[in-house]
Amino acid sequence: MEKAFVTDTIQSICKDIGFPFITKVKTEKWKADVLVDCGPYKIAFNVCNLPRNVEEVYLAMRQERVCGCWMLMPSFRKIVLSKLPCFYIQDIRGETSVLLHKIREEEYSLPIDDFIRSMILGNIRYAEIMKVKYVEVCFYQKICWKCHEKNHIYLINKLISAEGIEIESGIDCFYAEIVDGVKQYIGAHSELKLKVGDIKPRYSKFHHGAHMSFGCAYCDSLFGHTYVQDAYDNLVFCVKTLPKARIIINKDFVVPAKRWYKRD
Repeated sequence: MEKAFVTDTIQSICKDIGFPFITKVKTEKWKADVLVDCGPYKIAFNVCNLPRNVEEVYLAMRQERVCGCWMLMPSFRKIVLSKLPCFYIQDIRGETSVLLHKIREEEYSLPIDDFIRSMILGNIRYAEIMKVKYVEVCFYQKICWKCHEKNHIYLINKLISAEGIEIESGIDCFYAEIVDGVKQYIGAHSELKLKVGDIKPRYSKFHHGAHMSFGCAYCDSLFGHTYVQDAYDNLVFCVKTLPKARIIINKDFVVPAKRWYKRD
């Protein structure tokens, strides 16, 4: 992929939607490969390998009502974990896309045309926080250590907002609405033959007391925290192959997001 391909694509989309632009702009504090006039603000696209002084330049642009956007070429694949508008271009099997963020092995990207158009129209946004609407859980099979029957327990794969923002799980899998949602899902999908024991307090010698836990659906034996955590650690990078359920959360539940996303 060449830089000219990306800048030509930006210009083509500007022409298509009727937004004026100029190329190869350079001021005392910043520069742009393509500067798009969006009316009340401008967008400065820079296509490069590795940007320098991004935060300083970004703030200088903002003082002039210019929104910076750095599109990074695929030869330098290093995820930028910040709120700065730096996005990696990917060229996978001839399909060019732009990476918004990554959850474990799942990459969330847009086709390059869609990304550029959405950026120009103000639909690529950064969310500091989000209100959780859905929780995606993944079911996986475990053999009971005591009776050796096949069971299922679940892990929380991700949290999803009404706007479609997705983040890694950061909540207790025994949250009441999740437990109720899982029960309803299992009851409505008997064809999946999911065997999940009651989620309830069970006595643990290790903890010297009872605590909320997974347990065997047949003999009710405790599945200890270490036992469950080991399973999580082994499965966290292969969740694509697991059965999933999307649980609706009706209560106000706000968590940090720190994600770029496309607003519909």
